[in-house]
Amino acid sequence: MNSKIMTLGVFAHANAGKTTITEQLLYHTNVKKSIGRVDHGDTTTDNLTIERERGISVRASLVTLPLKDRIVQLIDTPGHVDFSAEVERAISVLDGAVLVVSGVEGVEPQTQVIWKILQERHVPTLIFINKMDRMGADYERTLKELRSKLSDDIFPMVNVKKDLKTNQLSYEDIKFEHVIENIANIDDHVLEKYLSEEKISREWLENQIHTLTNLGSLHFVYGGSALNDDGILRLIEGIEKYLPCSGPKKSDDFSGYVYTVKRDNAVRELYVKVLDGELHNRQEFVDKYGNKQKIRTVTKLQGSSRKKTDVLETGEIGIITGLSAQCGEIIGKNDEGFKTVTFVNPLFHTTVSIEDNSKVSELANALEILNDEDPDLHLRYNKATNQVSIDLMGPLQAEIIGNMLQERFSLNVNFSTPIIIHKETPISTGYGKTSFDRVSSVEFKIEPLPLGSGLQYESKVSTDYLFAKYQKQIERLIKMYSKQGLYGWEITDAKITLIDGKSDSVCSDPSHYNVAVPIALMRSIKDACMQLLEPVMKYEISIPKEDLEKIISATGSMGVEYENISERDGNYLIPGSAPLSRILDFPSTITRLTSGHGSMIRKPNGFVLKSDGKIIEREYSGPDPRNESLFLMDINSSPDHLDRISKRR
Repeated sequence: MNSKIMTLGVFAHANAGKTTITEQLLYHTNVKKSIGRVDHGDTTTDNLTIERERGISVRASLVTLPLKDRIVQLIDTPGHVDFSAEVERAISVLDGAVLVVSGVEGVEPQTQVIWKILQERHVPTLIFINKMDRMGADYERTLKELRSKLSDDIFPMVNVKKDLKTNQLSYEDIKFEHVIENIANIDDHVLEKYLSEEKISREWLENQIHTLTNLGSLHFVYGGSALNDDGILRLIEGIEKYLPCSGPKKSDDFSGYVYTVKRDNAVRELYVKVLDGELHNRQEFVDKYGNKQKIRTVTKLQGSSRKKTDVLETGEIGIITGLSAQCGEIIGKNDEGFKTVTFVNPLFHTTVSIEDNSKVSELANALEILNDEDPDLHLRYNKATNQVSIDLMGPLQAEIIGNMLQERFSLNVNFSTPIIIHKETPISTGYGKTSFDRVSSVEFKIEPLPLGSGLQYESKVSTDYLFAKYQKQIERLIKMYSKQGLYGWEITDAKITLIDGKSDSVCSDPSHYNVAVPIALMRSIKDACMQLLEPVMKYEISIPKEDLEKIISATGSMGVEYENISERDGNYLIPGSAPLSRILDFPSTITRLTSGHGSMIRKPNGFVLKSDGKIIEREYSGPDPRNESLFLMDINSSPDHLDRISKRR
C-alpha cells in the first residue's frame, strides 16, 4: 500500500450540516458526480430509511475518499446526544476531526460535549462554521463564541464576510503576520522569535503549526456554506495540510479495535480499525473464552462501494465476518498505547411492549440484534413474565428504535415512561450460605464500600477445599447475578467475599453451584439490607450576565448548590453537580429564561445515595433468587437438594 491512511471524523450538534459537509468532500474528491441533499434523502452516509426521512444521522457511517497522497476513511457520526454511543466509539479510532458549527445557532450543548471528548483524547481538530448563507448567521460572533465556550487556542485561517443585500459570501485569508501573532500566544518558540524580531519563515512556522495541530493544541477555523459549496475547498486544503495520518506499523503482531457491529440478513459484520500489524483473510484468533475462530471475509471501502481484500494494513478500517467479538473489543494483541474513550452512560430504563403477545420472543430477538449493534441498550428479557426492557440515553432514542423495529423487523411497539437508572449498595455487612446435596457449598459475605469503589470480589477459600474450576465458575456467577440486586438494580460500591465453601472430587458438579451461588448471594444481600443510589450529573451552565439572578432563583429552589461562578467574554459560567432527578428540566428552563442565549452541558459523574429514600424497583429478568421456591422451579431443581445437614463428621 503506497498511500497514507487517515481516519477522519465529522462531528456536530444535530442539524449543523455535517452530512452535507461529507457530501461535498465526496464530490470534490470525485467519489460522487453529484451532491446529495439531506432534505432530498439521497445522501451517501444516511443509509437507514429513518435517517433519510428525518434528516438526521443515527448510525456512524464510513466512506473513503482520495486526498492527494492519502486515503481518507471518513466517519460521519450522529449529532444528537441520544446517540452518543456511536460518537464515543468513532472518536476512539480517529487520526483527526472536523467539528461543524452552525453560524446561526453557534456553539450548542452537544458541540461542547463532543469538543471536550476530542480534547481529552487529543484528537487534532479543525472547525468549520457552516450555514453562513442563512439569515442570522454571524461569523465573528460564532468565532468569539468558539473561543469563549471551547478554547482560547482557536484561530481563524480565513475571514468570511456576507453581503447583506445579495447574501453572497466573500473570503479573505488571514495575513501571515496575524497568524504569527496568534500562534505566539500559545507557543513559546514562536513567541521567542517574534519578540526578538527574528525573521520567521513560512516553512519554519508551518513545521511549528504541524506540531501544535498534531498534538491537538491548535485549532484552525474555516467557514462558508456547505449547501452552496462555499468555502469547502479551503476546508479540504486545511485537512490536507494540518491533520495527521495514521502512524506506521510498530510490529508484525496484529492488533485491531472493533468500533461498530452491523447485522443484516443474518450476516454479522465487524468494523475494525487495524491498530498495528496486519490482518489477513482466513486468519485464526482465540477468543476470550479460549475458542478458536477464523475470519471468513474481509472487505474495505472505495468511496461507498465494497471491495474484497486479502489483507488490512496498519491504519486501515475493514469490514470482517466470522468473529464473535463485540463493540469496543480489541482483537489480537492488546495495544498498550491505545486508549478508548468512555463518556456514554445510559440514564433511563424503559420497557418495550407489543400488542400481539405471540410476537414477544420475536421482539426480543429483534432487540437482541439491535443490542449487538449497540451494547449500551442492555437488553433484558424475562421469559417468565414476557417483559422486555432496554436502557436509553433519552426519549429520541426510543422513538428511533421504534422506527427501526418497524422498518427492519415489521414490529409495532410501545415504550413505557422511562425511569431513571439506579444502582444499589449494602447498608451493612451481610452473610449468606447454601449447600447442595451435602457435597457442594458456598458462603458469602457482602459489605459496603465507599462511593465510587465499584464491585469487588475475593475468595478466601483454599482450592484444597473448593477446587479451582468451581471457584472460577463461582466468580463468573457472582458477576452475573450482581447485575440485579434486591430491587432489581446493579450492585455497586460493595465487596463480596467467598468466606467458606467446599467441593467433592467425586460427587460435586457444576450444576450444584448454578443453584447454590445465586441463592447464597441473595441471602447475604437480604441480610445486609440495600439502599438505592441515584446518578449525579456534572454540569456547566453558560448564561448572559443579565440572566444570572433569574437562573439562580429558578434553579436554587430545586436544591442545587452552585460551585465557583466565573466570568468569560460577557457570560457567566456556572459549574456544579446535582442528582439527575433534580435537573431533568434544566436545559429547557435555561433556554426559556435566557431567550435561547443560555446553554447547559452535562455528563454523568457517578452515583450518590438517593436522598428521598423512596424505593424504585426494576422487574427482575430471568430466574429470580429473591423467591427461592420459584427460582428452583425455573431452573428445574428442588428444595430437597438445599441445606441438607452433612452426615460427615
